[in-house]
Amino acid sequence: MDRPLGALTRLLAVLLTASALLAAPPARAEDPTLVPGSQPITLPADAPATFRLQRTATGSTFHVGLWYVGAGDSVGEGVRVTIGTTPADTGCGSGAVFRPTLGEPAPLLTTTVSTWTDQPDHPCGTAEELFVTVGLPSDPADRGRAATLVVEEEPPLSTYAFDLLREPAAPTWRPLAADPSAEPARAGTTPADAPLVAAGSHQVALRAGRPAVLAVAVGWDQSLRVQVDGSAEATVKILGPLLGEDVASSGPGRAQSHVTSYLHRDSFDPTRAGASLAGDHYVLVELPLGATPAKVTVTLAVDGVPGDGVPDYGGPGRVHTGTVAPTESKPTESKGDDGTPVAMWVGAGALAVLGVVVLTRRGARVRGR
Repeated sequence: MDRPLGALTRLLAVLLTASALLAAPPARAEDPTLVPGSQPITLPADAPATFRLQRTATGSTFHVGLWYVGAGDSVGEGVRVTIGTTPADTGCGSGAVFRPTLGEPAPLLTTTVSTWTDQPDHPCGTAEELFVTVGLPSDPADRGRAATLVVEEEPPLSTYAFDLLREPAAPTWRPLAADPSAEPARAGTTPADAPLVAAGSHQVALRAGRPAVLAVAVGWDQSLRVQVDGSAEATVKILGPLLGEDVASSGPGRAQSHVTSYLHRDSFDPTRAGASLAGDHYVLVELPLGATPAKVTVTLAVDGVPGDGVPDYGGPGRVHTGTVAPTESKPTESKGDDGTPVAMWVGAGALAVLGVVVLTRRGARVRGR
Protein backbone atom coordinates (compact mmCIF):
# COMPACT_ATOMS: atom_id res chain seq x y z
CA MET A 1 0.00 0.00 0.00
CA ASP A 2 1.24 3.49 -0.77
CA ARG A 3 1.50 5.80 2.23
CA PRO A 4 -1.74 7.65 3.16
CA LEU A 5 -2.16 11.39 2.91
CA GLY A 6 0.60 12.67 5.16
CA ALA A 7 2.24 16.02 4.65
CA LEU A 8 4.95 14.74 2.27
CA THR A 9 2.71 12.81 -0.11
CA ARG A 10 0.31 15.48 -1.37
CA LEU A 11 2.47 16.25 -4.43
CA LEU A 12 2.54 12.56 -5.31
CA ALA A 13 -1.25 12.42 -4.97
CA VAL A 14 -1.59 15.35 -7.40
CA LEU A 15 0.68 13.65 -9.94
CA LEU A 16 -1.20 10.35 -9.64
CA THR A 17 -4.49 12.17 -10.11
CA ALA A 18 -3.25 13.85 -13.28
CA SER A 19 -1.99 10.58 -14.73
CA ALA A 20 -5.32 8.85 -14.01
CA LEU A 21 -7.57 11.40 -15.69
CA LEU A 22 -7.37 9.60 -19.01
CA ALA A 23 -7.57 6.08 -17.59
CA ALA A 24 -10.41 6.21 -15.05
CA PRO A 25 -14.04 6.06 -16.22
CA PRO A 26 -16.54 8.82 -15.40
CA ALA A 27 -19.03 8.25 -12.58
CA ARG A 28 -22.15 6.44 -13.68
CA ALA A 29 -25.45 5.94 -11.89
CA GLU A 30 -25.08 2.19 -12.24
CA ASP A 31 -21.66 2.05 -10.55
CA PRO A 32 -22.23 -0.34 -7.61
CA THR A 33 -21.91 0.80 -4.00
CA LEU A 34 -19.54 -1.12 -1.76
CA VAL A 35 -20.62 -1.91 1.80
CA PRO A 36 -18.46 -3.06 4.73
CA GLY A 37 -17.40 -6.68 4.43
CA SER A 38 -16.17 -8.95 1.63
CA GLN A 39 -17.66 -8.59 -1.83
CA PRO A 40 -16.84 -10.70 -4.91
CA ILE A 41 -15.98 -8.83 -8.09
CA THR A 42 -14.56 -9.64 -11.50
CA LEU A 43 -11.26 -8.02 -12.43
CA PRO A 44 -11.70 -5.62 -15.36
CA ALA A 45 -11.23 -7.08 -18.81
CA ASP A 46 -11.09 -3.97 -20.98
CA ALA A 47 -11.33 -0.83 -18.79
CA PRO A 48 -11.00 0.15 -15.11
CA ALA A 49 -14.01 -0.62 -12.89
CA THR A 50 -15.50 2.00 -10.55
CA PHE A 51 -17.32 1.48 -7.25
CA ARG A 52 -18.89 3.92 -4.79
CA LEU A 53 -18.29 4.29 -1.05
CA GLN A 54 -20.97 5.99 1.06
CA ARG A 55 -19.55 7.54 4.24
CA THR A 56 -21.60 7.14 7.43
CA ALA A 57 -19.59 9.51 9.64
CA THR A 58 -17.54 12.62 8.85
CA GLY A 59 -13.91 11.90 9.54
CA SER A 60 -14.14 8.14 9.16
CA THR A 61 -11.42 6.20 7.33
CA PHE A 62 -12.14 3.69 4.59
CA HIS A 63 -9.83 0.70 4.24
CA VAL A 64 -10.14 -1.35 1.05
CA GLY A 65 -8.29 -4.58 0.38
CA LEU A 66 -8.20 -6.62 -2.84
CA TRP A 67 -7.20 -10.26 -3.21
CA TYR A 68 -7.33 -12.81 -6.01
CA VAL A 69 -5.59 -15.96 -7.16
CA GLY A 70 -3.52 -14.97 -10.18
CA ALA A 71 -2.26 -16.64 -13.31
CA GLY A 72 1.28 -16.94 -12.02
CA ASP A 73 3.14 -16.19 -15.24
CA SER A 74 4.21 -12.56 -14.79
CA VAL A 75 6.11 -10.33 -12.38
CA GLY A 76 5.88 -6.67 -11.33
CA GLU A 77 2.75 -4.63 -10.74
CA GLY A 78 -0.45 -6.59 -11.25
CA VAL A 79 -3.54 -4.48 -10.42
CA ARG A 80 -3.73 -0.97 -8.95
CA VAL A 81 -6.58 0.13 -6.68
CA THR A 82 -7.21 3.84 -6.06
CA ILE A 83 -9.69 5.92 -4.06
CA GLY A 84 -10.71 9.50 -4.81
CA THR A 85 -13.47 12.06 -4.50
CA THR A 86 -14.29 11.43 -8.18
CA PRO A 87 -13.66 8.37 -10.38
CA ALA A 88 -10.77 10.18 -12.04
CA ASP A 89 -9.22 11.19 -8.71
CA THR A 90 -6.60 8.99 -7.03
CA GLY A 91 -5.72 11.47 -4.31
CA CYS A 92 -7.34 9.64 -1.38
CA GLY A 93 -5.20 6.53 -1.62
CA SER A 94 -3.47 4.14 -3.98
CA GLY A 95 -2.15 0.59 -3.68
CA ALA A 96 -1.00 -2.07 -6.11
CA VAL A 97 -0.53 -5.81 -6.23
CA PHE A 98 3.13 -6.70 -6.60
CA ARG A 99 4.03 -10.03 -8.20
CA PRO A 100 7.52 -11.01 -6.99
CA THR A 101 7.83 -14.58 -8.28
CA LEU A 102 7.50 -16.00 -11.78
CA GLY A 103 5.96 -19.39 -12.37
CA GLU A 104 3.86 -20.01 -9.25
CA PRO A 105 0.81 -22.09 -10.30
CA ALA A 106 -1.73 -20.14 -8.24
CA PRO A 107 -0.23 -17.13 -6.42
CA LEU A 108 -2.35 -15.37 -3.80
CA LEU A 109 -2.11 -11.69 -4.76
CA THR A 110 -3.18 -8.87 -2.45
CA THR A 111 -3.10 -5.12 -2.01
CA THR A 112 -4.64 -2.59 0.35
CA VAL A 113 -5.48 1.11 0.28
CA SER A 114 -6.61 3.55 2.97
CA THR A 115 -8.17 7.02 2.90
CA TRP A 116 -6.60 8.05 6.19
CA THR A 117 -5.32 11.63 6.25
CA ASP A 118 -3.59 13.72 8.89
CA GLN A 119 -5.81 16.71 7.96
CA PRO A 120 -9.18 16.60 9.78
CA ASP A 121 -10.88 18.80 7.16
CA HIS A 122 -9.45 17.03 4.09
CA PRO A 123 -12.10 16.13 1.46
CA CYS A 124 -10.96 12.50 1.61
CA GLY A 125 -12.14 12.46 5.22
CA THR A 126 -15.27 14.58 4.85
CA ALA A 127 -16.79 13.78 1.42
CA GLU A 128 -20.07 11.91 1.73
CA GLU A 129 -19.20 9.79 -1.31
CA LEU A 130 -15.88 8.40 -2.51
CA PHE A 131 -14.97 6.28 -5.53
CA VAL A 132 -12.86 3.11 -5.67
CA THR A 133 -11.26 2.30 -9.01
CA VAL A 134 -9.87 -1.14 -9.78
CA GLY A 135 -7.44 -0.82 -12.64
CA LEU A 136 -6.96 -3.05 -15.64
CA PRO A 137 -4.66 -5.98 -14.73
CA SER A 138 -1.26 -5.69 -16.38
CA ASP A 139 -1.24 -9.42 -17.15
CA PRO A 140 -3.95 -10.24 -19.73
CA ALA A 141 -4.31 -13.68 -18.11
CA ASP A 142 -5.68 -12.00 -14.97
CA ARG A 143 -8.33 -9.98 -16.78
CA GLY A 144 -11.82 -11.24 -16.02
CA ARG A 145 -10.64 -13.34 -13.06
CA ALA A 146 -12.68 -13.63 -9.89
CA ALA A 147 -11.48 -11.36 -7.08
CA THR A 148 -12.66 -10.07 -3.71
CA LEU A 149 -12.82 -6.57 -2.30
CA VAL A 150 -12.73 -6.23 1.50
CA VAL A 151 -14.13 -2.92 2.80
CA GLU A 152 -14.13 -1.44 6.30
CA GLU A 153 -15.17 2.00 7.52
CA GLU A 154 -13.21 2.91 10.64
CA PRO A 155 -14.86 5.45 12.96
CA PRO A 156 -13.20 8.83 13.46
CA LEU A 157 -11.32 9.60 16.64
CA SER A 158 -13.49 11.29 19.29
CA THR A 159 -11.29 14.35 18.94
CA TYR A 160 -8.36 14.63 16.60
CA ALA A 161 -5.76 13.22 18.98
CA PHE A 162 -3.47 11.33 16.61
CA ASP A 163 -0.36 12.87 18.14
CA LEU A 164 -1.39 11.79 21.65
CA LEU A 165 -1.38 8.06 20.94
CA ARG A 166 1.55 6.11 22.33
CA GLU A 167 4.37 5.12 19.97
CA PRO A 168 4.84 1.35 20.32
CA ALA A 169 8.17 -0.22 21.18
CA ALA A 170 9.79 -2.33 18.49
CA PRO A 171 8.91 -6.03 18.94
CA THR A 172 11.67 -8.49 19.80
CA TRP A 173 11.85 -11.94 18.27
CA ARG A 174 11.94 -14.78 20.81
CA PRO A 175 12.03 -18.39 19.58
CA LEU A 176 9.05 -20.63 20.24
CA ALA A 177 9.05 -24.34 21.10
CA ALA A 178 6.62 -26.39 19.03
CA ASP A 179 4.12 -28.53 20.90
CA PRO A 180 4.74 -32.17 19.87
CA SER A 181 1.06 -32.97 20.51
CA ALA A 182 -0.25 -30.21 18.24
CA GLU A 183 -3.55 -31.00 16.54
CA PRO A 184 -3.91 -30.79 12.74
CA ALA A 185 -5.41 -27.58 11.35
CA ARG A 186 -7.12 -27.51 7.96
CA ALA A 187 -5.45 -24.38 6.60
CA GLY A 188 -7.12 -22.35 3.88
CA THR A 189 -5.58 -21.18 0.63
CA THR A 190 -7.03 -17.64 0.69
CA PRO A 191 -8.28 -15.17 3.32
CA ALA A 192 -11.83 -16.34 2.55
CA ASP A 193 -11.32 -19.90 3.78
CA ALA A 194 -8.56 -19.34 6.35
CA PRO A 195 -9.64 -20.76 9.74
CA LEU A 196 -9.42 -18.47 12.75
CA VAL A 197 -7.10 -20.28 15.17
CA ALA A 198 -5.84 -19.61 18.67
CA ALA A 199 -2.28 -19.01 19.73
CA GLY A 200 -0.35 -22.25 20.12
CA SER A 201 0.91 -25.00 17.81
CA HIS A 202 -0.97 -26.35 14.79
CA GLN A 203 -0.03 -29.10 12.33
CA VAL A 204 -0.36 -27.94 8.71
CA ALA A 205 0.15 -29.78 5.42
CA LEU A 206 2.11 -27.83 2.80
CA ARG A 207 2.34 -28.20 -0.97
CA ALA A 208 4.93 -26.43 -3.07
CA GLY A 209 3.78 -23.21 -4.70
CA ARG A 210 0.48 -22.94 -2.79
CA PRO A 211 0.08 -20.97 0.44
CA ALA A 212 -1.41 -22.43 3.60
CA VAL A 213 -3.35 -19.60 5.27
CA LEU A 214 -4.34 -19.27 8.94
CA ALA A 215 -6.06 -16.32 10.64
CA VAL A 216 -5.35 -15.16 14.20
CA ALA A 217 -6.81 -12.20 16.09
CA VAL A 218 -4.32 -9.43 16.96
CA GLY A 219 -5.42 -6.34 18.88
CA TRP A 220 -4.11 -2.86 19.49
CA ASP A 221 -0.70 -2.87 21.24
CA GLN A 222 -0.21 -6.53 20.33
CA SER A 223 2.17 -8.30 17.95
CA LEU A 224 2.30 -11.76 16.42
CA ARG A 225 5.16 -14.25 16.28
CA VAL A 226 5.06 -17.21 13.88
CA GLN A 227 7.51 -20.11 13.77
CA VAL A 228 7.43 -23.12 11.44
CA ASP A 229 9.12 -26.40 12.38
CA GLY A 230 9.40 -29.46 10.14
CA SER A 231 10.75 -27.95 6.91
CA ALA A 232 13.87 -25.91 6.34
CA GLU A 233 12.37 -24.54 3.12
CA ALA A 234 9.16 -23.04 4.51
CA THR A 235 8.69 -19.27 4.33
CA VAL A 236 6.28 -17.14 6.38
CA LYS A 237 4.47 -13.89 5.62
CA ILE A 238 1.98 -11.98 7.77
CA LEU A 239 -0.83 -9.80 6.40
CA GLY A 240 -2.98 -7.40 8.41
CA PRO A 241 -6.81 -7.36 8.52
CA LEU A 242 -7.11 -5.51 5.21
CA LEU A 243 -4.31 -7.49 3.53
CA GLY A 244 -1.40 -5.08 3.97
CA GLU A 245 1.94 -6.73 4.69
CA ASP A 246 2.85 -6.67 8.40
CA VAL A 247 6.37 -8.01 8.88
CA ALA A 248 8.71 -6.37 11.38
CA SER A 249 11.32 -9.12 11.03
CA SER A 250 11.63 -12.49 9.35
CA GLY A 251 14.03 -15.35 8.80
CA PRO A 252 14.00 -18.98 7.68
CA GLY A 253 10.71 -20.44 8.88
CA ARG A 254 9.66 -17.46 10.97
CA ALA A 255 8.13 -13.99 10.93
CA GLN A 256 7.08 -11.37 13.44
CA SER A 257 4.57 -8.57 12.98
CA HIS A 258 4.86 -5.00 14.14
CA VAL A 259 3.01 -3.94 17.26
CA THR A 260 -0.48 -2.94 16.05
CA SER A 261 -0.66 0.85 16.28
CA TYR A 262 -2.84 3.58 14.80
CA LEU A 263 0.37 5.59 14.31
CA HIS A 264 1.71 3.20 11.66
CA ARG A 265 -0.62 4.70 9.05
CA ASP A 266 1.66 7.76 8.95
CA SER A 267 4.76 5.66 8.19
CA PHE A 268 6.66 5.48 4.91
CA ASP A 269 7.57 1.85 5.68
CA PRO A 270 5.25 -0.36 3.56
CA THR A 271 5.73 -3.34 5.91
CA ARG A 272 3.84 -1.39 8.58
CA ALA A 273 0.72 -0.99 6.43
CA GLY A 274 -0.92 -4.06 7.92
CA ALA A 275 -0.12 -3.03 11.49
CA SER A 276 -2.30 0.10 11.64
CA LEU A 277 -5.64 -1.65 12.31
CA ALA A 278 -6.60 -4.27 14.87
CA GLY A 279 -8.30 -7.47 13.72
CA ASP A 280 -7.63 -10.84 12.15
CA HIS A 281 -4.12 -11.20 10.77
CA TYR A 282 -3.38 -13.74 8.04
CA VAL A 283 -0.37 -16.05 8.26
CA LEU A 284 0.82 -17.39 4.90
CA VAL A 285 3.16 -20.40 5.03
CA GLU A 286 4.62 -21.59 1.73
CA LEU A 287 7.10 -23.99 0.17
CA PRO A 288 9.07 -22.98 -2.93
CA LEU A 289 8.43 -24.55 -6.29
CA GLY A 290 9.96 -27.99 -6.53
CA ALA A 291 10.03 -28.59 -2.77
CA THR A 292 8.78 -31.87 -1.35
CA PRO A 293 5.35 -31.70 0.33
CA ALA A 294 5.67 -31.52 4.10
CA LYS A 295 3.68 -31.61 7.30
CA VAL A 296 4.90 -28.81 9.53
CA THR A 297 4.08 -27.40 12.93
CA VAL A 298 3.09 -23.73 12.90
CA THR A 299 3.41 -22.12 16.33
CA LEU A 300 1.75 -18.76 16.96
CA ALA A 301 2.20 -16.34 19.86
CA VAL A 302 0.33 -13.07 20.41
CA ASP A 303 2.25 -10.72 22.70
CA GLY A 304 0.97 -7.71 24.63
CA VAL A 305 -2.41 -6.44 25.78
CA PRO A 306 -4.52 -3.48 24.57
CA GLY A 307 -3.60 -0.37 26.54
CA ASP A 308 -2.79 3.29 25.94
CA GLY A 309 -2.50 2.69 22.20
CA VAL A 310 -6.20 1.89 21.77
CA PRO A 311 -7.74 4.74 19.74
CA ASP A 312 -10.66 6.64 21.27
CA TYR A 313 -13.34 6.37 18.59
CA GLY A 314 -16.07 8.98 18.54
CA GLY A 315 -18.48 8.00 15.80
CA PRO A 316 -20.23 5.13 14.04
CA GLY A 317 -18.49 2.72 11.71
CA ARG A 318 -17.42 -0.88 11.50
CA VAL A 319 -13.98 -2.19 12.40
CA HIS A 320 -12.69 -5.56 11.23
CA THR A 321 -12.22 -7.57 14.42
CA GLY A 322 -12.99 -11.12 13.38
CA THR A 323 -16.11 -13.18 13.92
CA VAL A 324 -14.99 -15.98 16.23
CA ALA A 325 -13.41 -15.55 19.65
CA PRO A 326 -10.30 -17.75 19.75
CA THR A 327 -10.05 -20.42 22.40
CA GLU A 328 -7.34 -20.07 24.99
CA SER A 329 -4.05 -21.68 24.07
CA LYS A 330 -0.54 -21.07 25.32
CA PRO A 331 2.57 -21.85 23.27
CA THR A 332 5.74 -22.91 25.04
CA GLU A 333 8.57 -20.40 25.01
CA SER A 334 12.16 -21.52 24.55
CA LYS A 335 13.84 -21.64 27.95
CA GLY A 336 17.16 -20.50 29.32
CA ASP A 337 19.78 -22.64 30.97
CA ASP A 338 18.03 -22.34 34.33
CA GLY A 339 14.75 -23.62 32.87
CA THR A 340 12.85 -20.34 33.22
CA PRO A 341 10.93 -18.89 30.25
CA VAL A 342 12.76 -16.34 28.16
CA ALA A 343 9.67 -14.11 28.38
CA MET A 344 6.22 -14.41 29.86
CA TRP A 345 3.35 -15.31 27.52
CA VAL A 346 0.32 -13.09 27.73
CA GLY A 347 -2.66 -15.45 27.47
CA ALA A 348 -5.04 -15.31 24.56
CA GLY A 349 -7.96 -14.60 26.87
CA ALA A 350 -7.51 -10.87 26.22
CA LEU A 351 -8.29 -11.51 22.57
CA ALA A 352 -11.76 -12.78 23.39
CA VAL A 353 -12.77 -9.31 24.51
CA LEU A 354 -10.89 -7.51 21.76
CA GLY A 355 -13.96 -6.73 19.69
CA VAL A 356 -15.62 -5.03 22.65
CA VAL A 357 -12.49 -3.09 23.54
CA VAL A 358 -11.92 -1.82 20.00
CA LEU A 359 -15.51 -0.75 19.41
CA THR A 360 -16.09 0.83 22.83
CA ARG A 361 -15.41 4.50 23.23
CA ARG A 362 -12.79 4.84 25.90
CA GLY A 363 -14.31 7.97 27.40
CA ALA A 364 -12.89 7.33 30.85
CA ARG A 365 -9.34 7.90 29.60
CA VAL A 366 -8.16 11.52 29.90
CA ARG A 367 -5.65 12.44 27.20
CA GLY A 368 -5.31 16.11 27.83
CA ARG A 369 -7.92 17.08 25.24
